[in-house]
Amino acid sequence: MNKRMLSYILVSLSILLSLLFFDKQLMDFSKKLDLTTLVGIAAIASGISGVMMSLSSKRVANFEAIREYFQQGDTPEMISSRNKIYASADNGTPLDYKAAAEVCSFFHFWGMMVQKGFLPLWIFKSASGPSVVRLFHLVLPYIEERRTANNRHYGEGFEYLVKKIKKEYKYTYVPVVQQDQEQSNTSA
Repeated sequence: MNKRMLSYILVSLSILLSLLFFDKQLMDFSKKLDLTTLVGIAAIASGISGVMMSLSSKRVANFEAIREYFQQGDTPEMISSRNKIYASADNGTPLDYKAAAEVCSFFHFWGMMVQKGFLPLWIFKSASGPSVVRLFHLVLPYIEERRTANNRHYGEGFEYLVKKIKKEYKYTYVPVVQQDQEQSNTSA
């Protein structure tokens, strides 16, 4: 349900309840000003403003999380780590474990943020979605090795994020076969 619609419903409901609850007092309001009536009206107004502020602060927190995701993802270290992983897949060189660990930690954290509702999934609809899926498949051997060696929960947030992106946006990763390998297979 839309948050704005929910806030309108809550405001309308609280006004109706206050009219029902304070019906007699509101009728006699012009005749006699009662302290309990004023306190009740102030409490209702305070409750309504509290709900509105809570909805507003959640939106601001989501915006801050989105901004933080993009800022951290564009640091020179993260760009370098992603490039090392892409290069190892493109050149057939061994995976740089330090780069893989940095990428896994980064996306594990943001996967947990998506899982807990602090980061909306729609930010992965753009170019970062297919990149996240590709990176996961490229570092999957490293993740499996870490899970086997000492931490069976390693990278679960990253895996959760990739599954959500695949399910929501239908992004997949198909490894590109090297041109040299194709030529050697056709000549054999």
